[in-house]
Amino acid sequence: MLFLAVSLGFYAENLREGILHKKEVKTQMNSLVADLQTDMILFDSVIDRNTYSTQMADSLIDVLHSDIKNTSAAYFAARSVTANNGYCYTNSKSFDQMKSSGLLRYIKPKKLLDSIGTYYSSFQWLANQTELMRLKLDAIHKGNTLVFDSYVFQQMMNVGLTSFGGKRLIINRPPGNPALLSTDLKDINTVSLNYHYYSTTTKFYKRTSLDLKERASRLIEQIKKEYSFD
Repeated sequence: MLFLAVSLGFYAENLREGILHKKEVKTQMNSLVADLQTDMILFDSVIDRNTYSTQMADSLIDVLHSDIKNTSAAYFAARSVTANNGYCYTNSKSFDQMKSSGLLRYIKPKKLLDSIGTYYSSFQWLANQTELMRLKLDAIHKGNTLVFDSYVFQQMMNVGLTSFGGKRLIINRPPGNPALLSTDLKDINTVSLNYHYYSTTTKFYKRTSLDLKERASRLIEQIKKEYSFD
């Protein structure tokens, strides 16, 4: 009888802990959905800005090689690129909390747990792409000193706070056709190559961002299905 009582006591305690863990996991999964929705908002903003940024980079390359006298367009495109690039990151607060508290092992089914782990581990790889983008942008900043007048850029960035309200930063187009510091073919080609490498790298980054956005969307649906969220 004593053995039976002890066994029932252990069973009841395990059952109670199991119920508590299920409730706690559901609460954390609800927070995880909110984190993923935040990620998707950021993805939309970054994708939009980077799409515009690469369009401006491609436009600048065309202007420098076919219409170099249109310096207003060159200045506008060059500054629009560096004012509108963006980087993706994740709000992993809920995932980190579940990982540190050991709640991840209570997530069912295993396929869902695998999907969550894959999503967050993808950002480790994305960090390498982000660093590559930063290097390409740094090359642009250094190369621009050969061709573009800093004072013209300064005047173009004389914008109000409302310019920062949307996904893209709206800058001023310079009046007239301000002079370039150099029209030497070697200098022009250096600047053009910098923007070319930036554009191709950023387009690849955009493709990865779109993939992560789709993963986040699918993950939200999986979680809502398994945990009966509204």
